[in-house]
Amino acid sequence: MKTKLLLTSLFALSVQQTVLAQTDANGYTTVNLSMGSSYQNRVFFDFSANNIVSQPANSWDVAFYRASATNFGTRINDAYDIKVYQASANPADWNTITSNSVASYGAPLFNVDNTTYLQEGAFEQGSATYGWGEYNSGNHHVEGKVIFIMQYASGASVKFMIEDYFGGYTFKYAKWNAGTSSWDATQTKTVANGTDDAYFNYFSFTTGEKVTNLEPAKANWDLMFTRYYTDYPYTDPQGNPQTMKYRMSGVIQNSNITVAKVRPETQATATSTIPASTAFSSNITTIGHSWKPTSGVYSDAVYYVKQGTDYYRMYFISNEGTQTGNMYFKYKKITATLGITEVSKKASFGIYPNPTTADKKVTVLFDVKEKANNKGSIEVYDLTGKKVHTAELTNQAGFYKQDLNLSHLTAGNYLVKITFGGSTETKKLIVK
Repeated sequence: MKTKLLLTSLFALSVQQTVLAQTDANGYTTVNLSMGSSYQNRVFFDFSANNIVSQPANSWDVAFYRASATNFGTRINDAYDIKVYQASANPADWNTITSNSVASYGAPLFNVDNTTYLQEGAFEQGSATYGWGEYNSGNHHVEGKVIFIMQYASGASVKFMIEDYFGGYTFKYAKWNAGTSSWDATQTKTVANGTDDAYFNYFSFTTGEKVTNLEPAKANWDLMFTRYYTDYPYTDPQGNPQTMKYRMSGVIQNSNITVAKVRPETQATATSTIPASTAFSSNITTIGHSWKPTSGVYSDAVYYVKQGTDYYRMYFISNEGTQTGNMYFKYKKITATLGITEVSKKASFGIYPNPTTADKKVTVLFDVKEKANNKGSIEVYDLTGKKVHTAELTNQAGFYKQDLNLSHLTAGNYLVKITFGGSTETKKLIVK
């Protein structure tokens, strides 16, 4: 990851709507979400508010990460189908790059989709330590070292270089003039991080200005439906497996959530128990396009979403492709089903299924926010007060699951005592 650091606006049309609660027999809310024909919009969805925010996808060119003073990064707008090429690693070459030809510049660079960082964009893939620049330990700036050429599907080209980062970005660019076969005059701009409660600031080469209102506050969205490039598998004429960069439409998740994909699993069900082998991921494309084949949707793919101390189960029911951009899905909050309880400020726990199934196996779900001095413990007691099972809990920050095999217990009611960080929580467990 190259983007970790050591240390007059144009209003864009934004449409916000609260989703009407269409709840089915299993308690799932149906969300009719659309990116519009030809995926003309970028759409954000928030589970807790059941809310959609939709904005034009083609109103910006470069996004600058601004959510942290000690971290930086960018994204190029894949709605424009931009390919980025490194033209030079010497800033002094700016005026000597007189052509928009990229034939000698190697493979194009793209935003990274297989990452946990929203801001690992195409410019961060350049040859400098931080992609486009080097860290100066004397003044704590990141100083630009790489010149790029951005080529658009429309045929347009832009020469671009970030010159400096320190609480904001100073960059320069020049547009290619096809009429004169030369670059137009260089424009230099500075976009400060500012105080917006969003991940990125956005800039348009069309207007030459920062574009506002293109993203909800960080806490107000979970899923972003958008265009992005991915490594798509194919087989060459000789029968060898290969990958190519392919532009998809799908879901990028907020850094504030983690997601677990389960397939195969029955989608339409009233029960809500996370399978024991499920692993939650911070990868921004855990959902991505994995819910849809060439057309339609997979009918056996389910996603579990962890948002703070809440859990949601979701699955897709419709995908109409580029003609309408409609992507419909269902979701249900399952926190109560999992029995999530905050034992202390350091950890939350749940135990399920409760009652147990016939195999008498249960899963303890625990989210450790802060390590305790000692490992936690799980103790199971029968109603006479006799301890019949005990186990230790992992004492590491993060999300974990631990399976308990209670097959040695007879059917009946038990008490499960969970201790962590000096606090205790007791839950009733029914063993069948």
